[in-house]
Amino acid sequence: MRRLVRLIAASLRKLCIAVLRAIITGLVFISFTMVMLHYLGVSVPAPSELLDKFEDLGRLARILS
Repeated sequence: MRRLVRLIAASLRKLCIAVLRAIITGLVFISFTMVMLHYLGVSVPAPSELLDKFEDLGRLARILS
């Protein structure tokens, strides 16, 4: 029984580490991309505008489902 609990705990720990790495990598990639776009002179939308677009996509998904 202890081996099973240890196995589950180790698997869960590895999963959490992988998710955390993915989130951090995504944030770094998005930040770098936004900085480069701003440097190149491309108009970058404000974070509030991006959140509004995600809310609109959520509404559209609810309507279509």
